[in-house]
Amino acid sequence: MTSAAWRAYRRWARAFWLVFVGYLPALALTDRVVRRTHADAANTTTLCLAVVWMIAFAIVGYKKGNFACPRCGQTFFRAWDDRAWRKTWRSNPFARRCLHCGLPKWADAA
Repeated sequence: MTSAAWRAYRRWARAFWLVFVGYLPALALTDRVVRRTHADAANTTTLCLAVVWMIAFAIVGYKKGNFACPRCGQTFFRAWDDRAWRKTWRSNPFARRCLHCGLPKWADAA
């Protein structure tokens, strides 16, 4: 179970970086191709692709950022800070340990 959870996280993390890095090149290439074939529809096509790409980025980022810890089942990268003077979310997208149970990243849940 643990290795399956980490494999799923790795897939979401790779998809996140692929969508992030590929945004501008894919948009530029699509715009160039559409302008050569259908110059009048280039702006609409580019805008639609940009909106779809941003929605995909939001979905992939949400799935990556809300990864459930294999040990405790809570969000790995976010925790509620319940101190009386704080009352807010702690978030660390680069955390090397679960913010709830302290499980190291990529470790077995045992």
